[in-house]
Parts: sequence; structure tokens; C-alpha cells
Amino acid sequence: MFSGEVHPLFEPSILEGIVELTPWWIAYLLVYLTYLGSIFVIVPVVVLAYWWDARRFGPWIGAAIGYYGLMAGIKSLNSATRPDVSAPVGPAPFPEFFVGWYDHATAISTTSFPSGNVMAATIICGLIVLDSRFATVRKRLVGASVVVLAVAYTRLGLGVHYPIDAIAGIAIGLVYLVSVTAIRRRVTDETAAMLVVGFICALWSVLLMNGVTSLPTTEAMLGSNRTLALGAATGGLLVWWGTHHYLQTPTLLRRSPIPLVIVLAVTAVVYLLNSDIVHPLVTLLWAGTATGAVLLLPWTFPQNVRSWLDRYSESSDETEPAD
Repeated sequence: MFSGEVHPLFEPSILEGIVELTPWWIAYLLVYLTYLGSIFVIVPVVVLAYWWDARRFGPWIGAAIGYYGLMAGIKSLNSATRPDVSAPVGPAPFPEFFVGWYDHATAISTTSFPSGNVMAATIICGLIVLDSRFATVRKRLVGASVVVLAVAYTRLGLGVHYPIDAIAGIAIGLVYLVSVTAIRRRVTDETAAMLVVGFICALWSVLLMNGVTSLPTTEAMLGSNRTLALGAATGGLLVWWGTHHYLQTPTLLRRSPIPLVIVLAVTAVVYLLNSDIVHPLVTLLWAGTATGAVLLLPWTFPQNVRSWLDRYSESSDETEPAD
């Protein structure tokens, strides 16, 4: 697709001008703001939303996994290099504990096209507009647009993406968002459907490691984030299909802490196993177990906690303002 030392769709001088016009104090803020589109913010937002209201926000988990698989796959199809532009602010002004996070935001080795941060922000903000109940749809749309454009500017202002990368991130994110919304409207179990989407996207990105005509090698899968996505989708599907019909009905176990203890214990054991054994299959197992635990936890909360969350989420629905 794209190759060469210079990005073929945009002149470096344009990005250099944007970086030069960005004062260091604004660039300082951009380093923090860019994490609004990072996996380190997206994942906690998705998980906490699901724990808050598992029925409404369950589809977000599969949609997030699908985004990561899609983004990794697209990046595998091109070799567009990152801009050779220095960020307008160095690590010196930041607290010592944050220097590693600064490097993560400004020194990236993956291909440039498209911007994953912008794509993630577009998808998650779009889901918030569609599924949340605070304020009005119009206000949510305005807020989401501001966040997405802010994340796009952080990628340009820090010199880590060309403008076309940010534009493509928004465009691909919107196409993905429209696609998953259309799928959700045609199924009865939206969470399962989105986990299937996540599995397909993650599997596609893994197969692209060595080309679709040959299986990925162990070396290629080792340490790959798309391997985590495939494990997460697989584990999520198995857990959801195997347990959610039983867990959503009141039982004696829902009044006991035993299911919660079991889920946490199994997750801890697999985490320790993943820490000691470096192998793609163990990585797949860990990702699947962690996702399964995320899906199970709301249904294993003690009954009084679950009842309080249900009442609060229902009252939020009733008070949604009209446009």
C-alpha cells in the first residue's frame, strides 16, 4: 500500500508547520490529552461502563476488540513511515513517574496510517453518543466531536502523525461505527454479535502477520497485541455463550460471594501463569480469561450491590432529558 521514507499522501512541510505553531505549553497539555484515544483510557471506560450497566453497554466490549483487530490489520497492510518531526516539548517538564508515558505518546514505532488514537476516540465517543443517557443527544454529539478533534490535534501537534492519518482515523472509525450499529439493530443478542465482530477482526489481523495463505508463526504472535485481541474475543464468546443465560436469572448463588471469589481466583492464577510462561497460547489464555472475568463480574456481585446498580441505572434512564 504505502511505502517509502516520506508519506506519499501529505508533504512533511505541512506537519512541520503545525508543530512549529504549537507552543510548548500547549504541547505539554497535548501529551496528556492524547491518552483520551489510548487503549489505557479506552479499556477502563469500556469495562466500567459494562459493569455499570451490563445490558446496555455489553456490546462495547466486542466493538472495542474489533476496533483493535481492524486497526492492527490495516496497519499491517501498509508501511507508511512515521513523520521525522520532533515533538515541540521534551520529557523534562513532566514528573519523573510520567516520563515513560511521555515516551509512549511521542515515540511510536508502528506504521503511521491510520491514527489508532483518533480511530479509537471516534468509535468510543460515537458509542457514548448512541448508548449513554446523560444530557441530550445533540449535546453528547457536540462533546464527542470536540474530544475527537482534540485527539486528532494532539497527534499532529506532537508530530507523530500526518494530517491524512488523523482524517483516515476519523473516516474509518465512522464507517466501523455505522457498521456495528447496523449489525446491532438486526440481532437480539447485541453483546454476542459484537464479540463475533471482534473475533472476526482479530482473527483477520492475526492471519495477516504471515499472509492469509499461511498460518502465523509462534515468533510473529509472541508479544503481539493482536494476539491479545484474538484471545479476548475467543474467551469472551465462550464465557458469554456458556453462562449469560444462567447468570442473568436470580439464583441462590447470586446471594453468595462464592462465584465472585472463584472468578477472581481463576483470573489471578492465569495471570501468574502468563507472567511465568512466555508463549502465545498462554497469552491467548490470559486474554480470554481476563475478558471472561470482566463479563462475569457484574453477575457475580453480591445481590445488594447488583440491586443498587440496577436501580440507579434505571433511574438514569427515566430522567434522560429530551432534545
